[in-house]
This record gives sequence, C-alpha cells and structure tokens, in this order.
Amino acid sequence: MHGKDFQALVTRQNGETVSNALEWRSPVSLSPGEVRIRTAYAGVNYKDCLAIQGQARIIRDFPRVGGIEAVGQIIESANSSFAVGDPVMAHGFDMGISQDGGFAQQLHVSGDHVQKIPSGLSLREAAVLGVPGFTVGLALDRFEAQGLTPQSGPVAVSGANGAVGMLTIALLAQAGYEVVALTRRAELAPALQQLGASEVLDTAITQSNRPLETARFAAAIDNVGGAVLSWLLRSMSDSGQIASVGNAAGNTFEGSVLPFFVRRVQIFGVLANAPWEQRYRVWNRLATEWRPDFALLEPYVHVVELADVPDLVQRQLKGAAHGRSLVAYGDLL
Repeated sequence: MHGKDFQALVTRQNGETVSNALEWRSPVSLSPGEVRIRTAYAGVNYKDCLAIQGQARIIRDFPRVGGIEAVGQIIESANSSFAVGDPVMAHGFDMGISQDGGFAQQLHVSGDHVQKIPSGLSLREAAVLGVPGFTVGLALDRFEAQGLTPQSGPVAVSGANGAVGMLTIALLAQAGYEVVALTRRAELAPALQQLGASEVLDTAITQSNRPLETARFAAAIDNVGGAVLSWLLRSMSDSGQIASVGNAAGNTFEGSVLPFFVRRVQIFGVLANAPWEQRYRVWNRLATEWRPDFALLEPYVHVVELADVPDLVQRQLKGAAHGRSLVAYGDLL
C-alpha cells in the first residue's frame, strides 16, 4: 500500500498518562488491511471519549488511532469484493481498539470487516446513523422478533438527548411506535417531540423507590443504567422488553426480582459488533423501512474537524454536548 501522507489523531500512553495529538502519517504506518479507505466521516461516540482520554481500559495497545467507526470510499483494494470508489462503512472488529480507527483521513481495514453502504443511504446519512443507529436497529430487530408491534404499547427511551436517544426516537417513530422520552434536560423537550416523541419525562421521576411502578411501557431502550434502568424495570407492562445499550450513569443498578416473575419482564444487552447476517439485515432495514427523516435530525448533527476532537470529547464526557457528533474530512464533502 502506498500514497501521500495524511493527518491522524494519535493516542499515546506514557506511564499512566494518556495524550492525543495530530500527527502526519503514511499508509504504511497504519494497521494492516486488504482495503484502504479515504475517510469521509467518523462518529464520536461515548466509547471513543473514554478510550482516548484513558478513562477506561478500552485501547489495548499504544500508539493507536482511535475512532470505532468510519464511513468513506475505497481508494485501494486487494479484495475482489471491493473496487476503488466503492462507498463503504466499517465499525466493530476492534476498530479503534486494537486496530487503527476512524480518527484519521485514511485507514486500512480487512476485507472481512467492511461493508458497502446499502442503497438508499448517502455517505453522510450512513455516518449520521453510524454505531448509535445500528445499535438501535439491533434492539428493534430483536424486539420485533419477540413479538413487539406498534400496537403493543409505548416504548421508553432513556438518555433521550444523546446521539443514541435522538436516533432511537427518530427510528422508532418512523417504524410507527409511540415513543416516551426520558431526559434530565427539560429544555430539549420540544426538540425531542419534533423528532417523534409523544411524551417527554424528566428523569427525576425515576427516583421513586416503590417495588413496582404503574405498568406503562411495552418496551424500553436504556442508554443510561443506574436508577433509570431500575425505574424502567419497575415500569414495564406484562411481558415487557428492555434493551440495555449503554451505561452513561454507571455500570450498576439496584432492583428486585418482582418485575421478572410478577410481570415477566425480559432484559437483554446489545453489542454493536454483530455477526454479518444480522448486520446486513439491520442496515438494510435502516436504509428502507426504518429510514428516519434526516431533515429532522440535521439540526442535532454537530460536525467538527479532526483537530477539534479532544475538546469535543471533554464536552461530551461532562454531559455538555447533545445529539450526534461527526468528524468530517473535507476532500469527500
């Protein structure tokens, strides 16, 4: 592989100190891979924030180019399944963890770890959905496999002001579900309703300590954990389903067994690094029947340059950012 040098945000570790800096790199410095991608967009996720700040043991070896997802075009391929110019996306498979990721203008990816963007989505639209949208799609795919329909009842969404939450609202509304949003930022209620939430609740409501709450939700997608997840468990209708997709409030929660054997509530986790059969199915649904109204999402898509990522990460970790954040690389815009 060969080509001109390009910029990358490189994360390094010196003792217990983790630092990030823009560096010029050449393709030969990247992790090995059969295809080389010119990056158009890279999402900035909560996991990325923790990783490049060293707040969790996510990156396995240093130095590393972070970024767990990327969207772009093939510029060189040694894999017959991909040709120069193909629009593609990559996420999972330890990208940004033990393989260099999307926080660079170019990256190498194994041919087994990349897929063409499905018909119906542009590069930017695929990036707006990204790992958060795919995570929501995995949850909804499983809900429906277990019998959930729009007629089953309302679906709760916690952490509604974040990227996962806003995409969840938009995707569920597109799929015909009644959505109830939970957020600690009451000032965002009009925006959440515009995206499709029929009701917005302040997370203060979750501080109740009753063993069971009024049964009100057929399903829930929880991106928070902690007291919010405990309250959701206590608030599910009979045979309700909860998808646990995040831990913004922490890794633990308190609860009782009552929701499980009184109301037959089910809870399952979602991991975005899904097998290929499921990836293709979910991404195709995201591009067709679940395709959200991107015009409604656009005001909450925040685009930054690669040099701005460290500051953006600090804001996201402090809860000062909302919506979907993307790094944009100008040569494909």
